[in-house]
Amino acid sequence: MIKDKKSEKSFRKARISLPVLLLGATLLFPGCGNASDSAYASGMSALKSEDYNTAITNFQSAVDSEGREAEGYRGLGIAYLNLGDYENAVDAFSKSLAAIKYPRQNKSFREDVLFYQAQAYAEEQQYDNAMTIYNELIKSEEHAGQAFLLRGKLYALENKFGQAGQDFQKALELDNSYEIYLEIYDIYVQNNRQADGAAFLKDALNQKPSESDDYYQLGRICYELKDYGKAEKYLKKAIEKNIPGAVMLLGRVYSDTGDYDSAEDLYQSCIDNDTSVSLGYNGLALIAIMKGNYDDALQKIQAGLDTDEAEYKEELLYNEIIAYEKKLDFKTAASKMESFLKSYPTNQKAVQENLFLQSRVMETEATASENVTSSSGSSSSPSDVSDTQSEASGSTQSETTDTANTDQSNASYNSAGEGQSSGDDSGSYQGTVDADNDGYDDNTGVYYGTAYGTDTSAYGNYDSAGYYDGSTGY
Repeated sequence: MIKDKKSEKSFRKARISLPVLLLGATLLFPGCGNASDSAYASGMSALKSEDYNTAITNFQSAVDSEGREAEGYRGLGIAYLNLGDYENAVDAFSKSLAAIKYPRQNKSFREDVLFYQAQAYAEEQQYDNAMTIYNELIKSEEHAGQAFLLRGKLYALENKFGQAGQDFQKALELDNSYEIYLEIYDIYVQNNRQADGAAFLKDALNQKPSESDDYYQLGRICYELKDYGKAEKYLKKAIEKNIPGAVMLLGRVYSDTGDYDSAEDLYQSCIDNDTSVSLGYNGLALIAIMKGNYDDALQKIQAGLDTDEAEYKEELLYNEIIAYEKKLDFKTAASKMESFLKSYPTNQKAVQENLFLQSRVMETEATASENVTSSSGSSSSPSDVSDTQSEASGSTQSETTDTANTDQSNASYNSAGEGQSSGDDSGSYQGTVDADNDGYDDNTGVYYGTAYGTDTSAYGNYDSAGYYDGSTGY
């Protein structure tokens, strides 16, 4: 199948959360009990810790030895999905569906698996198959709203914005939470229709907050609309109520307005108060990178990794790579990226960044080889002194120019191959830009994290257990 540029954006570009899905979904009449020492339980534990290969081994044992075909194949599908093996994911979900012995009694479980399978089809860009599933799920009494939202997303990817808008309105009729408004906005942003998405966000502001989390969501909305004053007000209330993600987003508000002192004070408070130490160090590292203080950033990153907190480990490791890139130490950056991708193979930003790093390493090695060859073939006979001196002068000038070009090149790349400015080392960098809402700053390449630092359970009721690729999961 030929993939056009439109479809290349993929379903992953605007990650949609699936709150209807439960990680621990079980059949009403499973093949055997839920013993905590079972292979199935071990598989679920491996999923939560993002050890997907171990999860696959355990879920296969659950299928082969414990008689838990429906649940086991579902677990296999989720693991394959997170590894980016969509073909095997689709196959596993098909086997799960076929193994459900009591479809009526297990309606919610069946719909859960269908949502996952539709996601796998969409990731493979088999949009017709995904659409067929959503057409069935919009008839669901329990999950119709989410089905309308995801079907609308497919329509948007196919440039059918009229039909997408209709589905979005139907989704909001069933669930008009702030999260749904933000998901719709994100879909429009990914399709370069930010103004259409902003219209939905403005409608959302007409609602009054009723729950603690609403203040965080309102902060997000105001941030997207660039109303930083109101965003700060709402986010401070969210922080008072200990809402995840509020600290990192408030840090971005401060960074966008050039108020680095407030951002640093905010992140430092996370460390001093022991509320989220890894978040604090990641935030301080981001500010250091923006100021061009790369060695300081690396120290902050190492301090964050030394905490052994898993919450921001991926962000810290990714930003470590960015810091080495900014230092022009491409060899170290490439080596660390190799290790990073072993742990986070579905991080598409990292996959793209790795291509850049490999090309830079090859260029550096080729230049070094040419210099060695040139040096070994040179002559220093007296008759050539004047020529040699002239060449040396020209070489020095050329090397200076090459270094300047390297610096300029390093400041004008991003992982997608598009031009960008990485700011200057004098600390004059102002603000962050995340035009595609993927959680990465377009200026520096630094990684803030899913939904500005919180993963709201994109695939069930547990953090970071769904896809994690830097896109905003909401």
